[in-house]
Amino acid sequence: MNDILWLTMRRMRLPLILLLLVFGFSMFGMMLIPGLDNEGNVYYLNFLEAAYFVAFMSTTIGFGEIPYAFTNAQRLFVFSIIYLNVATWLYSVGAILGLFLDARFRAELARARFSRRVSWIGEPFYIICGIGDTGEQILHGLNQRGLHASIIELREERIHNLELNSVMSKFPMLSADAGDKDSLLQAGLKNHNCLGVITTTNDDHTNLKIAITSKLLRPKLTVLARCESEVIAANMVSFNTDYVIDPYVIFAERLGLATRSSVKYLVQDWLIAVPGAKLRKEMPLPNGRWIICGLGRFGSKVAQQMQQAGIGITVIDVREHLLKDYPSAVHGRGTQAETLKSAGIADAVGIIAGTGDDVDNLSIIMTARAINPDLFFIARQEKSDNSALFEKAKIKLIARRSHIVARRILALVTTPLLRPFLEFMLHQKDSWAERLAHQLEPVLKGYAPNLWLLDINGINSAGVQVCSKFDIKVKIANLSHNSRVHNEQNLSSICLVLERGGQRIFLPEDEHEIKEGDRLLFAGRSRARREMFWTLSDPNRLLSHAAGVDLPRGAVWRWWYKKRQQKP
Repeated sequence: MNDILWLTMRRMRLPLILLLLVFGFSMFGMMLIPGLDNEGNVYYLNFLEAAYFVAFMSTTIGFGEIPYAFTNAQRLFVFSIIYLNVATWLYSVGAILGLFLDARFRAELARARFSRRVSWIGEPFYIICGIGDTGEQILHGLNQRGLHASIIELREERIHNLELNSVMSKFPMLSADAGDKDSLLQAGLKNHNCLGVITTTNDDHTNLKIAITSKLLRPKLTVLARCESEVIAANMVSFNTDYVIDPYVIFAERLGLATRSSVKYLVQDWLIAVPGAKLRKEMPLPNGRWIICGLGRFGSKVAQQMQQAGIGITVIDVREHLLKDYPSAVHGRGTQAETLKSAGIADAVGIIAGTGDDVDNLSIIMTARAINPDLFFIARQEKSDNSALFEKAKIKLIARRSHIVARRILALVTTPLLRPFLEFMLHQKDSWAERLAHQLEPVLKGYAPNLWLLDINGINSAGVQVCSKFDIKVKIANLSHNSRVHNEQNLSSICLVLERGGQRIFLPEDEHEIKEGDRLLFAGRSRARREMFWTLSDPNRLLSHAAGVDLPRGAVWRWWYKKRQQKP
């Protein structure tokens, strides 16, 4: 606001001074020149009459001579000042228009409006820095889960495009450098209801700067940063950045999981998929030798995971110095049929097109398919505009950076219990994951689930508190029941985790008791989520279902009912 005032005064100082001087000269001149009233008596305009006349004269409204017809002397003076006043007003109006067209002034107005909208956010929110493909997916995910966000994006045209979207326009947005301290503060970095900072720009150094600034200004605030450089990632970890997300490491780890257990990979994919998306079918990776084209940041991480899994690989790259660490390597481009044949594509079981160019990756897939159509095809996709081409190429697995980062960040910020659940699953036998998959299939019905966290505290604990007064145990089955109907109709959901203090129970039984302070992670349909929260908001419904009978409403009637139950 101080900058807006300073810019206004700097640009409008001369026009305002001229306007006041000309207006004052004209007004006092009219007051000093004698006129005549209707009876021929000498009459001098008072202050209000002179100011009123000069105001409508200078703005060219032209109401006429007041309060009486002017004398020749008055008309001669008006004739001398009318053009001076009109010119001064035109100059002032032009200066005002120039001020509003000034890029810096408009930027300051946008900042002030942004700060005001951020201050109006009464709910917990995240600051999202960078709103490209990844940031937009995160924003949609937060919106679906009822969370708020403030946005900082350097590209002004990107902000304008989002403001045209009826859903996205409700979030406060600022076109600025997210690494700037003032921008982060205006985005609500120090607000008590700010949950954390999510930085997903395409520049690792910018993400590093944002993470450093956030941690310096609010050391305890959660920071989630996207990073693809090992050096910068190590730097982020050194000053306690909470989560450093490398999409290539994530994909390589998941690919390594797929080579060890296809069913665990499948269940993990179901639970981290975008809600409502079609579920992937189980597709075990074939056993045998694989070909990896491109040893950049993506290909090298995938090759490392496959070597750790004991899978034979042949690598292809134009940079000869990168090939020395691999016993089976071919120098050249994977886009050429001769290079692929030299790598032994005829007897390979799969190929991974992992270069940094989408066109080259598509060319590798098409060339490889022409030689050996039975291969398992995996490709890296960099630009979202090429999604239709990659889908048309019928590639089994596609590594999309924006999807990988968005899914990981949404899982971390919206369902914090999901990560320990997935880590627990990795250490279980395949039979445990198969049993979980069989439980999920009838609940999900072919579509990725919604995940939600139930905190049994505050307003959500009212029903549990009432039940405890009647010595009635509330079980997970009571929450999984549709309390709007009298018959036994279960909701399409499954409880994945129950957290009580420092203890976590994975896949708890329906008969497990719920207590105040518990946290439960559920997976299921969005309707089941709504019904659960509705049941928790109505203590009588929860109490009646847990007790197995319809209990009276109201504290007095419940007290009377309890007294009757206690009689011998």
